[in-house]
Amino acid sequence: MRVKDMKITRHLTVEKLIKIAETANKFESDIYIVGNSFRVDAKSLMGLLATLRQETDVTIMTKGEDEEEAIKEFIKLLL
Repeated sequence: MRVKDMKITRHLTVEKLIKIAETANKFESDIYIVGNSFRVDAKSLMGLLATLRQETDVTIMTKGEDEEEAIKEFIKLLL
């Protein structure tokens, strides 16, 4: 399992959230984004739309065969 604490620094448009969900679905690993009061599967567009906002502190958690590649990609997408 890989874990990374970070703050979302970008404004997340609907198009950006769609790209995040599409990117997550390319990986075999489970990918979760955890905040103060939520835990969302990064492969769930509805979950992303409901929870992610700019300036939110989150923890990215990946687990699976390609977890290292997945976490690196998500750090780039959310910074």
